[in-house]
Amino acid sequence: MPSPQAYSRPVRKLVLGIDVGTTYSSMAYALLDPGEVPKIHGVTRFLGQENAAGDSKIPSILCYRQDGSVHSVGAEAALPGLDLDAEDQDLVLVERFKLHLRPERFGDPRRQDVPPLPRGKTVIDVFSDFLRYLFRFTGQYIRETHANGESLWTSIEDRIEFVLSHPNGWGRLQQGKMRQAAIMAGLESSGKTAFAN
Repeated sequence: MPSPQAYSRPVRKLVLGIDVGTTYSSMAYALLDPGEVPKIHGVTRFLGQENAAGDSKIPSILCYRQDGSVHSVGAEAALPGLDLDAEDQDLVLVERFKLHLRPERFGDPRRQDVPPLPRGKTVIDVFSDFLRYLFRFTGQYIRETHANGESLWTSIEDRIEFVLSHPNGWGRLQQGKMRQAAIMAGLESSGKTAFAN
C-alpha cells in the first residue's frame, strides 16, 4: 500500500463523506491543509447521542410534524418515549426512506413493505432534510472538537467538497435524485458533490 501523500494544493479545504444507509448513516471528513498528509475523522456525536461513547452511526430516521416541518432526526427521533409524544402531537415517523430510491430492476418482492413517506413529501424532500441535518451537525462537531474550531470552520465553510456514497447498481436516476436532495439541502452551493459506490 502506498504511503499517504501530503495535500499539494495551495488552499485549505474540507472533504465530507456522507453514507446514508437504509437503517444507519455516518459522516467522515478530512481537512486538507497544504503540505500536510490528510487525516480522516469520523463524526462521533449527534443530538441524542451525547453519551454514546463515540458512536459514529446515526439512525436513518426522521420525525415530521403534520405541517411537513422536521420535528427530530436520527437518535433524537429514536429516543424512548418519542412514540408516545408522536401520538400526542400527531407526528409522522419516517424510516428506511432510502428504499424509495431503489431501482425497480432489483425486483424486490418486499417492495410493498417499504414504509410510506409523509403526505406531501417526496423521497428527495426527505433525503434533503436528512442531509441538511447531517451537514449542520457535522459543522457543529468540527467547531466543538477542533482547537480554534470557530475560526477553522470560517476558513473552510466556502471550500467544502461532498462525497455521497450509494449502493452498487444504482444508476443515473438514483444519483440524480440524490444530487437534487443535496442541492436542496444546501450542500452543493458550498462546493462540489461527487458520488462513490
